[in-house]
Amino acid sequence: AFTEITGYRPREVIGKEPPFLRALKRDRRAYKGMQDALTGHGHWEGEIWNKRKSGEDYAERLAISAIAADDHGGRKYAVLIDDITKRKQDEEKIRRQANYDSLTGLPNRTLFLDRLNQSLAMMARNNRKLALMFVDLDGFKLVNDTLGHDVGDMLLQEAAIRLGACIRGGDTIARLGGDEFTVIMPDLMDARNAPMVAERIIDSLAKPFVLDGQEAFVTGSIGLTIYPDDGSDAMDLLRNADAAMYLA
Repeated sequence: AFTEITGYRPREVIGKEPPFLRALKRDRRAYKGMQDALTGHGHWEGEIWNKRKSGEDYAERLAISAIAADDHGGRKYAVLIDDITKRKQDEEKIRRQANYDSLTGLPNRTLFLDRLNQSLAMMARNNRKLALMFVDLDGFKLVNDTLGHDVGDMLLQEAAIRLGACIRGGDTIARLGGDEFTVIMPDLMDARNAPMVAERIIDSLAKPFVLDGQEAFVTGSIGLTIYPDDGSDAMDLLRNADAAMYLA
């Protein structure tokens, strides 16, 4: 079973340092936690990422129990190893489905709200400004109706890429649904920078979309609101940005 999980044959490991121990030593905190638990309680359980002999990454659950010292004063340990890679992959898939839009790969409404609230708390502590934009694709319904939903999906994917090219590394783009996107811009030194980014987004969306050999055209309407100038919490900012977008 050990060979099946790790790829190592008996002659490659018997009498040598186990592969899981090498992996644990790379994480100093986990290694110290294991040592402290074995010294204090004689037992430790944990999960780590390790590598099979082939170099493939896999997730491993370990349960280590200390055995009483032998006649020479040395301590032995019994270790149970479980390959939990499939479980970890399933957990990650569920996490992505819960937090990311399946079409564009952008954060969805749930993750967007979480990041907005986290960013606002940080801005309040650091006395900084934050911009929130709502972006709507004007003419998207016409593209969907005339060229089909497959082309509409491709347009949304391309629009997400163009939005990403217009913002800074620390900003967040999310897709709330349909043809509506949001942008969170924290740590603004000057609130006047936000409209400049909005203009870049509008110019980028106005360029033709070449999708499956066909050209499509949309434009962008943007609503912009600034923390703390226009609102003190997430709900105020969301209402203001939404209202500004519809006015645009």
